[in-house]
Amino acid sequence: MMQFVSWMLVVSLLMSRDVRAYLVDRVSPRLPHRRTEISPIQQCLQSEAEAENVCEVFLCLELDDTCLIKGLYDLCVSFFRNTNNFSESGQEWIEGSFSCIAATLQQIVGPDLEDCDRLGSLVLTIEEECFSNYGICQMVRYNAGPLEASLASADIMTQKTGQQLVQTAMQCGRTVRFIVHRILRDILGGNPTLFSSHDLRLLSLMRGLGK
Repeated sequence: MMQFVSWMLVVSLLMSRDVRAYLVDRVSPRLPHRRTEISPIQQCLQSEAEAENVCEVFLCLELDDTCLIKGLYDLCVSFFRNTNNFSESGQEWIEGSFSCIAATLQQIVGPDLEDCDRLGSLVLTIEEECFSNYGICQMVRYNAGPLEASLASADIMTQKTGQQLVQTAMQCGRTVRFIVHRILRDILGGNPTLFSSHDLRLLSLMRGLGK
């Protein structure tokens, strides 16, 4: 499954501004105190490099209580559970985007995980880039039903990783934004306050679409 990833896309992600800044910071001579041993998360990611089930890779982000980054595993499993209900292009989006996230994480995560907020932000950046580059707008437009089924878990919607998928889709055209708004209205009962702590701009946009 990991072979599905476009390695040119992974390379481009590694050279993006946020990811590049993280890599530079990792080797900065101003930080000689940083650890050099392999961290539990890094060791786990490396051991899952040939995993047949790409979702297993994301369990590595939940290993260390000091850098607990939850949600990607549940999100991935939910999409793959419903994959047969998606169109062919939707299935390609599922496999391609989640494989892209996993492959990029395996390339960039190093032993210096003291700054957990930085790592968490980096995960969301990678998620957004992979979802966008594999065509999230088209996926949403032609797969509203299966998408709603995949996002229906309340646990998914309370995690920043699940919210990031929605936020990325809300950057598409107005038709797609209306679809996302309707899905969230159905899931959250018309009151999407779960997003208020993560992104006030997203909440404002959703309220505007609901008028």
